[in-house]
Amino acid sequence: MNERADIKTSDTYATFWNRKQLAVEAPHFPVVRWWNTDGLSQVESIYFEAIRNAASLLDVGAGDLRIQRKFQAAGYSGLYETVDPGIEHPHTYASLDPVARKYDAVLCLDVIEHLPLVEGLDLLQRMTALLAPGGVLVLQTPNARCVRNPLGWDMTHLHCYNARDLWSYLTHLGYAVTGYRIEFRPPHLSPVASLKSMVSKAITVQLLGCDYADNLGFVARLR
Repeated sequence: MNERADIKTSDTYATFWNRKQLAVEAPHFPVVRWWNTDGLSQVESIYFEAIRNAASLLDVGAGDLRIQRKFQAAGYSGLYETVDPGIEHPHTYASLDPVARKYDAVLCLDVIEHLPLVEGLDLLQRMTALLAPGGVLVLQTPNARCVRNPLGWDMTHLHCYNARDLWSYLTHLGYAVTGYRIEFRPPHLSPVASLKSMVSKAITVQLLGCDYADNLGFVARLR
């Protein structure tokens, strides 16, 4: 392991017990919904409200630019820049290395699970350093406690996070954090589907001790 990797590993565990103690104080994480839509799903509406007044936004891991199109269609008019190593879609930057300015908002949806733990936490620190005072970080990642193992959804998933630990890590970085558990479910279900969903959730939570919410979402504002 090189010297820089050693430093990152040390940083990851330097405040481990403080963060564990802080995690005990984590709030309740309410369930919100995501569904496939050309508009904004429930959780995407929450994210949009968090960034809608930001003069500048950096979308880290912007992928196919779908969320950019959604936010701009919903009325976001600030500077929207993107970071992604992919070559299938045009992006402002291929990595964070050349980014030299501060942003009022940073968006990072479904990215950190593709990195080993040390690199994922290092990315959180790097994005924090790119935020202007009072800036907001919007973060989404699979829920490690989901009964459907998130590592099985995508062969490039390397690490999963639980809500309490990730909340405490963000809080320790200096954010005021609001967290959500995200259920992949359409806005309306038939009576039969609703009953099946209720039974499934009861089994998942009460008998298996797992969670039915697929993802975690955080709106974190620098204090």
